Amino acid sequence: MGSKVIFDSPEILNETLVTLTEACRCFPVRCSRPALERWMRRGSRGVVLESALLCGKRYTSKEAIDRFVRNQLYVEAERVAPQKGSMSNREVQEKARYYGLPKPQEPSSN
Repeated sequence: MGSKVIFDSPEILNETLVTLTEACRCFPVRCSRPALERWMRRGSRGVVLESALLCGKRYTSKEAIDRFVRNQLYVEAERVAPQKGSMSNREVQEKARYYGLPKPQEPSSN
């Protein structure tokens, strides 16, 4: 009997896989494992953290985390009506540079 493999994103296998515990340490800010699981299932502000289930264990990749953070910054910058406490586009660009992330890109629509 073969191993159970479920791909949310098949290209993730070509990237640097990390367990959820390791992934918590890869984020630029502190996050919890339940938060990661929620971001993988439901997403946050329309952005889902890519993952793969291999042999009953959930993995993500360092590259998927970078895309998730970058797209979160993009979504924050593109909010139509800025509210008190939201970041300006300039602040988003500064944060992206601070965390060593490339310029946020527009999410692709399928």
